[in-house]
Amino acid sequence: MKSCNADAGMQKLAGDARKSFMADGLAGKTTAAPETVLTPQQAKKKSCNADSSAKSPKGADRKAFMNTCLKG
Repeated sequence: MKSCNADAGMQKLAGDARKSFMADGLAGKTTAAPETVLTPQQAKKKSCNADSSAKSPKGADRKAFMNTCLKG
């Protein structure tokens, strides 16, 4: 139910469309969530975040790293 609810939220479904989607999801009639396409800024942030996690900076050091990384 949690994943069906998240999928319905990503698709911005409301009313009867959401009710139908949830019923199908709970019955196992739907497949995995549709692939979401990242904007260039989101892709860059995801990459910088992964790089930051590998280096494990904390607090102000992480903030400075992310600012520098996102600016290019």
